[in-house]
Amino acid sequence: MTKSRVRVRVEMFGEFAIIGNNNRITENARKSSKVWRLLQYLVYHRDRAIPQEELLEVLCEDYSGTNNPGSVLRTMIYRARGALEKGGIENASSILVAKSGGYSWNTNIECTTDTGEFEELIKKANLPGTDDEAKLDLLLKATALYKGNFLPNGASDMWVMPLIRWYRTMYLKAVNDALQLLNEKERSAEAIALCTKALGIDPFDVKLIEHQIRALLKQNRNAEALDFYKRMETMFFDILGVNFSDNLRELYSEIRQPDIEVTAPLEDILADWGQGADFPGAYYVDASVFKIIYQIEARSKPRSGRSTFLVRFDTNHVPKGNKISGVMHQLGRAVQNHIRMGDLFTRYSPGQYMVMLYSLTYEDCKMIIGRILRAVDSRYLADIKASHVTLIGEINGKPH
Repeated sequence: MTKSRVRVRVEMFGEFAIIGNNNRITENARKSSKVWRLLQYLVYHRDRAIPQEELLEVLCEDYSGTNNPGSVLRTMIYRARGALEKGGIENASSILVAKSGGYSWNTNIECTTDTGEFEELIKKANLPGTDDEAKLDLLLKATALYKGNFLPNGASDMWVMPLIRWYRTMYLKAVNDALQLLNEKERSAEAIALCTKALGIDPFDVKLIEHQIRALLKQNRNAEALDFYKRMETMFFDILGVNFSDNLRELYSEIRQPDIEVTAPLEDILADWGQGADFPGAYYVDASVFKIIYQIEARSKPRSGRSTFLVRFDTNHVPKGNKISGVMHQLGRAVQNHIRMGDLFTRYSPGQYMVMLYSLTYEDCKMIIGRILRAVDSRYLADIKASHVTLIGEINGKPH
């Protein structure tokens, strides 16, 4: 039997939508979730007839106590057809058909899905012998189709959960493969756009973060790269409670070191170094840079005799989501605003700030610590403690 002229398109990434006869109806526009779950299951498994028992298990938590489960299912099929018809879908009454003791999506009606197109594009992109230009084009088309997780409103359904993970993994691999090719072809603007979208779906993908930073650096957008790096680092601290990976920390020095001439004039070097040096507040550096400066200071102590203090602020509890975020936000702002412009600080771990105070007496150090703690909201004070050590007479951080 040939397919009818009726054409239906179904989208399942980001939201569930059925498009036909220039009309688009979405799950969010209807109240009966079971009706939409029925439509979702039938269209996704449209290559076969679904037995009545299987549909009832998917749609009903416990249908065994129902006197007439067949009647319940027929009612849902009737309502599903009605929803399609009310939404202006042509030949709505013939889209769902009774078949072999169950129901199926009518295979005689032409139906395309974003999931099917997505899979086909990925498959073609990975065929042996596909040249890089064609592969990149296919991957970009595939990633454009992925507008969000598979059937997000059905994420709690047992049959949906593994498919969410499967499509998400497939999408992220396609994105990373495409980014690799975009990088090779110096198409950094497209790489940034692709990264931005993908990070909206998985903000903790380390490879995506690295790709985004490198693409920004290629466009000489170092200030944006630095701001992005700091935002991502803070998010890792506050939400995951973990440090950045070593690979990402190594990128910090690349962000801070823009390309310069082989033999740049001294005045150009100083002008470049001086940019942003007069911003208000203390100077924040990445933990890896802070460590290098600490080592330099520790090595110079026996000769300089200069009084430098290392202060650690940390919390009294294990990181627990929003609470530690609030504590560390308050503490970080207090540190930056209440130590001098020439002093340094870093967020060493999810629950710790390290501060380096130069040319102070012991009493001055204690006074600054007290000033910082007084600037923190009183609700958080019980969660913070401070400890400090002088670097005078120390070599590599050890008293001697």
